[in-house]
Amino acid sequence: MTKKVAILLVSALILGLGLTQMSPFRARLEAALHAGGHEFAKVMLSQDKGQALCSQYRDKLPPDLIPTFLAEQKALIKYPANGKLMGDWKNGEKVFTDPKRGNCYACHAGVASEVAHGTMGPSLTNYGQRGTSEAVVRYTYEKIYNAWAFVPCSLMYRGGVHGLFTPEETADLVAFLLDPESPINRR
Repeated sequence: MTKKVAILLVSALILGLGLTQMSPFRARLEAALHAGGHEFAKVMLSQDKGQALCSQYRDKLPPDLIPTFLAEQKALIKYPANGKLMGDWKNGEKVFTDPKRGNCYACHAGVASEVAHGTMGPSLTNYGQRGTSEAVVRYTYEKIYNAWAFVPCSLMYRGGVHGLFTPEETADLVAFLLDPESPINRR
């Protein structure tokens, strides 16, 4: 056997072993799925129609799909049973700051005194300057509940759609952003 053939065989063997090895990410993912049980794995591995489209088109939907996509996302928005889209800002602050639910500081600035915040999304400091007209309240509610109803495949997750907060808690988040007494709007 020539030296060149031997090198090719060893290279092929190493490449083959490398391709059959599980990546560290894949190993952690499979461990998490296994630890969470069958139902957890089913939820984590499934995609709804909107997510499948975003994945298929790498977050850049063809223009002809956008109107239907937006309408389908808007249809996923649920509203509070009492019909009020602006709730209690104090409860909204709890959801806004909870890393397991709103986790809004991961992407947004909020209360001016909070120095730890992300910059992926726009600052929400003084968001209440927009006022509390019905249009502003409705837009804010719907955007929080399902951002994809406005921006297809947005990086902002669909907290209401995915059950991270209820319609009533979404109304509380709206109040946290719009109520003049909320610390987000105090100077």
